[in-house]
Amino acid sequence: MLPFADLEAYANAAILNQLSNVLVKIGGATVPGVFRQPASVVHLGPGATDTSPMVTVASSAVMESPVDQTIEIAGVPFVIGAAASDGTGLTMLTVERVQ
Repeated sequence: MLPFADLEAYANAAILNQLSNVLVKIGGATVPGVFRQPASVVHLGPGATDTSPMVTVASSAVMESPVDQTIEIAGVPFVIGAAASDGTGLTMLTVERVQ
C-alpha cells in the first residue's frame, strides 16, 4: 500500500493532467496548470470580486519564495503576486501579466 502522500501526489497529477488548459514554465520546469482569468467587472461592495488571473499548479513545482518571480503561462510572461497552497499538494498563484 502506498503512503498517503504518494496517493495524494498521484491524484493531483491525474487531476492536473485532465483539467489543465495551459503549460506553465515555473522554476526551470514546464508543468500542467489550470489557468483562470476572471471577468474584469469589479464589485466594490461586500464580497468584492478579485479580477486577477490565477493559475493552479502542483505545489512541488512552486519555488520557495514565489512572490515577484516571473513565470510563463502558455508562453506569456506573468509575475506572481500571491501564492496560496490548498494544503493538499496544489497551489493557486495569483499573477499579473508582464507588460
